[in-house]
Amino acid sequence: MFIKNLRRKWSSKPCVASTATPQLYLAFYARLKYPNTYHYALHISSPESASSPAIRTMKYHCKNIITVTDGTVSIPWVYEAVKIDPDSDPRIVVRILLGGVSRIDLVDSLLEAVPVGQGSKEDFNCVSWVRDTLLRLNQVGVISRGDISDWDAVERTGLDYVNEKKQQGRFESGWKGDISRKAPHLLLGGPAVLRTVYSHFGPLDAQLTSLIRFFWPVVTGATPELSLFGVYMGGQLLSCLALVLIEGERKGNAWSPIGFPTFWATSWVFIPFGFVQPIHNLIHVLFSSQGRAKGEVDANAISANAKRIVLLPVSLTLGYIIPSFVICLPSPEVVSHHDRQGFLIAWQFFAIWTAISQFILTRLVSDNTINRLLGIGESPQRRAATALRYTYNFVLMVTVLTHSLILDTVLCHAFIPSYFPATIDQLHPLLVFQPISPFSNEKLEAFERGILSLLQYDTYFAGASSLIWALYLYSCVKPNATFAGLVGKATLFTVLFGPCGAALAVMKERDEAVFVDSTESDTPKKQN
Repeated sequence: MFIKNLRRKWSSKPCVASTATPQLYLAFYARLKYPNTYHYALHISSPESASSPAIRTMKYHCKNIITVTDGTVSIPWVYEAVKIDPDSDPRIVVRILLGGVSRIDLVDSLLEAVPVGQGSKEDFNCVSWVRDTLLRLNQVGVISRGDISDWDAVERTGLDYVNEKKQQGRFESGWKGDISRKAPHLLLGGPAVLRTVYSHFGPLDAQLTSLIRFFWPVVTGATPELSLFGVYMGGQLLSCLALVLIEGERKGNAWSPIGFPTFWATSWVFIPFGFVQPIHNLIHVLFSSQGRAKGEVDANAISANAKRIVLLPVSLTLGYIIPSFVICLPSPEVVSHHDRQGFLIAWQFFAIWTAISQFILTRLVSDNTINRLLGIGESPQRRAATALRYTYNFVLMVTVLTHSLILDTVLCHAFIPSYFPATIDQLHPLLVFQPISPFSNEKLEAFERGILSLLQYDTYFAGASSLIWALYLYSCVKPNATFAGLVGKATLFTVLFGPCGAALAVMKERDEAVFVDSTESDTPKKQN
């Protein structure tokens, strides 16, 4: 019901191209005398269910015609709307999908009203008409699933795409292709051609392409509240990743379902981690001896390979933190849109990169180096406790940095509005952190708002389930802890670290309590 309601909210502004609404394209045509310039036109194609491309595509543009009036020859600009077949339209080079047309009934009247031929010869041409037309369509609000507000960016992106295909030999003699089916899509959150090939395996590429459509608006910064929460979620995700990896390294979880952390974290690529994390925590409680312990927890069971644990911060930096910075690099100023989409897909598999980094580091770093770091001659449990402390502190430091940075930013916008007048409404704390009620019937005006709400629910579900799970494990070690005390601890840590960071902080206290009790008794604990 929850997902169904959210999908219903997006029905007015879906993200991906839908066969239910006509699609708006920017079309480039070759100019035989001027091979480095193009004639511009707009295409509107009706749903794919139409009987043929010729019936379902209209071409709108301005062109020159030769007229003779009283013996005087002139070449004025005239507006033309004509049905075409985009696969056989003469001199067509490429089409770029700009978005959907939500009010097709208004298109003809709007386009006919755009001035034609006004101004000097240098001021008006087919390019300026397309620019003015897109501005008119954007002002009226008939364009859905696309961002055409910045004409310069749209034109530059389109020309870059044409030049890229020209370098690849697409327009050379002998090339065969279907223009209507090859049209690229401009992404939300700033004009960029959607990349659709990553692995050359169709089903996988289709899944990865859908991830780009979802995450691209998060990293572009075009929607400030969405990008801010993306940074916040990144810090919380790091804490959840650390929780899963540490639990997978514990001796008591070896060869249990929890003992395969890379599998759990990689599943987040295709299944929201707000859904996967509660399942992980429930399985831990049901099948792990630690989850069933009451009053006594074996320190050896929660111990782990000290070398692997102490190297985990470096592996997380290489596999998750650095890639997270890379996908935030601006495009096309620093990296191309094409490469940035590739980096964004690679980032999705951060669990695998972390596992590979961990595998390489454990073989490159000598045991002597680890011994100097953790203490020569210390017992395995004490070494594991020290390594865990290093890892917990590192992850919590990064998490509290992102948590406090975003929280301070939105609070400053809320309480010191005079310094941020332009973005005060976009960065209100409730907008950044409060998701839309799944039971509301209100339709969203922008798909980005739906993305933000899903990410918010994702983070809160994962954080709440992990925090409850960590508090339960803590109560197993501290059976005398009161409910009020646990709630107070959870509240304090959530304020300091966020929900997922709070779970990690509670788990850190649980581990330290077990190792302290083990050291004081100086005898190994036994599980119940």
